[in-house]
Amino acid sequence: MKGRDTVAIGKNYFKNLFKKLNINVNEGGVSVNINMTRFGIKLDKAQDALDNEFLTRMLQHVPGEDGGALRADIKAYNETNGERGVIYAYNPNGVPYGRYQHGGIVYVDPKTQKGAFYSPDYGFWSRPGVEKIPSTRLLQYQNPDAKRDWARYAAEHEKEAIIEAAKNGFNKE
Repeated sequence: MKGRDTVAIGKNYFKNLFKKLNINVNEGGVSVNINMTRFGIKLDKAQDALDNEFLTRMLQHVPGEDGGALRADIKAYNETNGERGVIYAYNPNGVPYGRYQHGGIVYVDPKTQKGAFYSPDYGFWSRPGVEKIPSTRLLQYQNPDAKRDWARYAAEHEKEAIIEAAKNGFNKE
């Protein structure tokens, strides 16, 4: 998740790192050269598989129906702005309610203690110019798989499948 002691891993990061780890041993007339590039390529594949699996599993817990705007925004942002080894839980410049939904707390009008007003002929609305404050109530999502802080939830509850995907990516030829 972006924002918590993250290090982005560039394209072919491990391949390039391990390419530098050529070990040459020349002792007693015997010369051995160990090139670790192949191992680096396998680690790059493992990282890509881990990133893809994590993003897929995280998106299952984002509020909204299939094809929802928030889920689509997060997916598109990660595909265009994401870096290897970094997954964004929401687009900081995307749909305005992304961070709000991710936090999972109802924000209310400080005077009325209401999240919003509803009128059948207009829809939902709030008092203009009023900055809402966090309440102690949690958002109720319609998607039964949706969770607040969906990135942390995926990391904690789906880690076995994510690790398995990384292992499969590493073992792929």
